[in-house]
Amino acid sequence: MWWSDWPNLVKINLLAAMLLLGVASLLFLFILFSRLQDGVFYKRRQQQGRQAQDFITTFLFNAEELSPQSLEDFCRQHLQSTFQRQVFLDSLLQLHRNIIGESSLQLRSLYEQLGLHAFSKSKLYSGAWDVIAKGIGELAEMGMKQDAELIRSFINHPQAMLRSEVQVALLRLQNEAPFAFLDELEEPLMDWQQMQLARAAQKANLTRVPAFRRWLHKRQETIVCFSIRMIVRYGQQDAVRDLLELLSHPSVALRQEVVKALRHLEAYEATEHLLLRYPAETLAVRLEILRTLPVISGEETISFYAGLLQDENRSVRLAATKALVQSGESGKALIRKIKDNLQHALQPLAASALDPRI
Repeated sequence: MWWSDWPNLVKINLLAAMLLLGVASLLFLFILFSRLQDGVFYKRRQQQGRQAQDFITTFLFNAEELSPQSLEDFCRQHLQSTFQRQVFLDSLLQLHRNIIGESSLQLRSLYEQLGLHAFSKSKLYSGAWDVIAKGIGELAEMGMKQDAELIRSFINHPQAMLRSEVQVALLRLQNEAPFAFLDELEEPLMDWQQMQLARAAQKANLTRVPAFRRWLHKRQETIVCFSIRMIVRYGQQDAVRDLLELLSHPSVALRQEVVKALRHLEAYEATEHLLLRYPAETLAVRLEILRTLPVISGEETISFYAGLLQDENRSVRLAATKALVQSGESGKALIRKIKDNLQHALQPLAASALDPRI
């Protein structure tokens, strides 16, 4: 009876408050359950991880105490579920990353004896790209060269993160031809992927570095760009002639990369080519040429720089003054003369070019 006497607005507010209280209670219970579940999972993982570490340590230092039957018993008791196998494998991989030599070979043997190789390989048949990437990373870490061709089948996968994992894995597994996958790669090789590959190559201490000029004529520009950078990294001077051909490439960014490479390689024979290209180039490439010429040429280009001191673009004028300063005593003397003439229109630029802090 009392409920019917209340105004409708009060009833609505009361029902809304009860509904919100119910939702808040359910949310609280959900969060509490999730925290408890996470805590149980964490403790379980910690316990499983300690068991794995103890077993691996025993295997490394007291292998004679472990019979084939001991390995079977451990598998039956501690490696039955996917969760158990993954926790054990994570512990194995973490240790493998930090050791070399005989111990590394022992861990690889344990990896195969416990069936973990098959466990990692099975991930490559998953429908989820992140699971495939994890499996590839595990196979690469444990040096499973026999799986290189299967890994290679993902080289043009639509997911960039997976492609990157494939590239690094092939680099590590195929030491005799570490960058051969570039022949098949059709997808873009993004800057972050290029950095990962360069770091992986450095860590791998490659004994056979390929001649990267073989990929300078790939259709995918990012692969060409990567090849140019690796030519510079490994100082492959025999690629200079191929680089000069790329000075007429349609891509401005690629031409700019080529000019940088010629500078780092100190390709003196490129001087004439750059002087001929300069008038038809974009501003960005012109400025790169002006940074490069002083490194690969001498005083014979002073007149060229002097002619650019009246260019309509201030960046070009500044680059030309800096080039003169770097081109020997004659060029430096010319800029000093301009600097000392306070009435000269280029006096501020000359002062900037001579300032070692700039």
